Amino acid sequence: MTEQYQIHQTSLQNNDMPVHKFIPMEKLDLIQSNQVRILYYQNPSRFYVYLRQKINTHAQFQVELQRTMQNYQSITSSTQYVRYQPVVAQDNHAIWHRATILDFNSNRTEVCVYFVDVGQQENISIINIRPLPQEFIRQPAFAIPCRLYQICPLNGNEQSIWKLDDPVHDEFNRLMANNASCKVCDLKEKICYDVEIEIP
Repeated sequence: MTEQYQIHQTSLQNNDMPVHKFIPMEKLDLIQSNQVRILYYQNPSRFYVYLRQKINTHAQFQVELQRTMQNYQSITSSTQYVRYQPVVAQDNHAIWHRATILDFNSNRTEVCVYFVDVGQQENISIINIRPLPQEFIRQPAFAIPCRLYQICPLNGNEQSIWKLDDPVHDEFNRLMANNASCKVCDLKEKICYDVEIEIP
């Protein structure tokens, strides 16, 4: 899984608070500006950032997680997983990530997971998930969900869907190619920050 931001249509909804039931969400400062780096972009109403000062922490955390999973015993097929359970999931590049189970397919051979440190969701085989070791639960999720404050599609409202060919996507990516400063304007249901981006 790439850690480059990109356009993606699927999105967690603002009412999906259970994804952070066990792994807490990293917090942005509500008063001062936050130095962030765009991690994963879906549209102006949903993108994910890292706190700039946490980038090295995340890299070290991932190294420790990979090392732990190399030594982890394979789980038998009798392991029972439940919705919103924190797990470790292996992506299609054989990299392990912390995740939360969102749903199962009808025969429970595939699982839809939300990668809490990346902000993406993906359907993966159930054989590629393991229970999350306890020592990796306490660290807050590195991916922080945000949306631009009071920005919506042209001739639309907050519930409108962004079109894939909307020129705002290219402009957003151009302006946000590096680190940015963002100010929190609101916190929606404790799951998504409404932010204003300060462009130098």
